[in-house]
Amino acid sequence: MDTSKFDFTFNHLKIISEFNENDGVWLWIFHVDKVPPHVGISQGNFFFSLKSNGKDEIPVNKVLEIIENKEIKSVLLNLNYNIKTVGIHKAFAQYDKAENIRTSCLAPIKNVLNAPENILKLSDLLSFLNHNNAIAGYRHFNVNKNKLGILKYGVEDIERRLNILHV
Repeated sequence: MDTSKFDFTFNHLKIISEFNENDGVWLWIFHVDKVPPHVGISQGNFFFSLKSNGKDEIPVNKVLEIIENKEIKSVLLNLNYNIKTVGIHKAFAQYDKAENIRTSCLAPIKNVLNAPENILKLSDLLSFLNHNNAIAGYRHFNVNKNKLGILKYGVEDIERRLNILHV
């Protein structure tokens, strides 16, 4: 694998062979082959995501169905966090939609995970979680292991993508 094109790779993490929604908190990364990817979070059967046109608060099985039906290249990270679903709901309630770098899909997730405010990109959040031993393992869908990583991109790419979505 050519790691020079990635800001973060998953090779050093444990692979989880089967997804179990009851295994605590999961960080969902969609479109890992695109810049920037999209993220959401789940606890139990509830999935939360901040999007350019609003929010998702839907059952986990629906999200898995979408990943499968649309063949979305995705990674799910099992996190070593103890969070109540009500805490996730409360964090997402502070946002209406993803509009800019400060209110991107990452913003409420940073809030939930008590990540530093200066983290603006997913790769930075993943490095923070990795450094704090907060990633128990991962599971991937529709992507080969040798193409598995978070592609390099800048905050301007996030702004550009959000601007396109708001046109």
